[in-house]
Amino acid sequence: MSEILDKIKKAVSIEVDAIKHFQETLDPNFEEAVKLILNSNGKVIVTGVGKSGDIAKKISSTLSSTGTPAIFLHPTDSAHGDAGLIAKEDVVIAIGKSGESDELIALIPTIKKIGAKLIGITANSKSKLALACDVTLITPILQEACPLALAPTSSTTIALIAGDAIAMALMELKNFQADDFALYHPAGRLGKRLSLDIEDVMRSGENNAVVKPDADLVTILNEITTKRLGAVGVVDDNQILIGFITDFDIRKSLVQGSLTKEKTAREIMNPNPSSFPLGMKAYDVLVAMEERTRPISVAPITDKENHLVGIVLIHDLLQKGL
Repeated sequence: MSEILDKIKKAVSIEVDAIKHFQETLDPNFEEAVKLILNSNGKVIVTGVGKSGDIAKKISSTLSSTGTPAIFLHPTDSAHGDAGLIAKEDVVIAIGKSGESDELIALIPTIKKIGAKLIGITANSKSKLALACDVTLITPILQEACPLALAPTSSTTIALIAGDAIAMALMELKNFQADDFALYHPAGRLGKRLSLDIEDVMRSGENNAVVKPDADLVTILNEITTKRLGAVGVVDDNQILIGFITDFDIRKSLVQGSLTKEKTAREIMNPNPSSFPLGMKAYDVLVAMEERTRPISVAPITDKENHLVGIVLIHDLLQKGL
């Protein structure tokens, strides 16, 4: 192993050991911290200076995206008016390894006067921060990964894990589900997979391709061409799906020599097509279409009574970025 990889492995090992130590010596006050937030009628405000501030920003984002409204507050900005976002019903989480940062300590009297609750995350149990908090979470650090023992490394990793653990506990206690997650993450591939229903993607109404069982070949081809779906649903007088015709079915009949202008939809259609019900997630439909023994590129969508309500193209699903 090269000298560089040796140094990388050493840094990783130091932080892994720090995480294991944190897990083995977990402060029982974490339970009180979670209960304090859970029973609060306000928001969570996360604050910290320097690298701890960067960690605080990430924790506030994680809390907000998992069902616990939170915001980051920079201690310096708080001294110039931003402390106005703190309300009596709020819970403030202050992060600082030493617990002695001037900017962080200067914010404490304001928090106390407002009446908000204060949770501290620090490695120093005797610090001003630790002694001033309603709930103090001690995160002892065996060793920083920095060879000079100066740059916050293991300490910020542990603070991040502590914040994530609190967020995940709250998430479970609030019964925060995938649909809730999707509500807060509408953009991006993950959000689309969780939030897009098949009815958001399917072709329906005037864009739906439909014929009756006695439709002839010209009518069928005209409907397929006009609607540009590469397929058409065959329905009875009550709009119940009784079959499905794709370009493949037409080509198959042509190769077999059985295709004539007089051929009806009933004679060409697949009477048992693969269909998907309303309410399915668009991503689940995409996976089902791709994972078949013979993947399909177009499929009918039906309601509980088997009415044809739409047709979905795999192209449309992929175009949505799923």
